[in-house]
Amino acid sequence: MAANGYRTSTSVPGHHQTTLQSLPKTIGAANDYPIALVALSKRRHVVNYEGDEVSDAMVQECIAKAEEVMRLVRRWIEENRPELIKKAD
Repeated sequence: MAANGYRTSTSVPGHHQTTLQSLPKTIGAANDYPIALVALSKRRHVVNYEGDEVSDAMVQECIAKAEEVMRLVRRWIEENRPELIKKAD
């Protein structure tokens, strides 16, 4: 979203979820992709605010999804907005 000049309002509840739900339109992610990310976000919320323990499996799943999002975004930027990529000197 930001690469195209759009931004969700951080003062409005749900702005993170809006960003996640935009991924199929903004970077061409699969339509069911945001569902998995929103589920992880909700689990993180429970951990943060209710004190539940974080399992190793949840940590690994979050890391894997974060790496996947980074790959998708990086590829989209390379293909659609290459001028945003900082060139090494």
